Amino acid sequence: MGSVFRSEEFPSRRKMVEEAIKDLSPNIKDNVLKVLDSWEGVRSEEKLKVILGQDKAQAYSRKLM
Repeated sequence: MGSVFRSEEFPSRRKMVEEAIKDLSPNIKDNVLKVLDSWEGVRSEEKLKVILGQDKAQAYSRKLM
């Protein structure tokens, strides 16, 4: 038999995102969360690159994957 886990034992996707971007300024953090909440694929990736810069956008996407 396999193990059974409660949903509280796994962080929600939202909490993972908030943890990954906790060191950003409040304004930038809000903008990133808005983009992630209304995800549109490549278009949203480009928005994140504009907000965060190429290197940081890649670093944060690696943290979340």
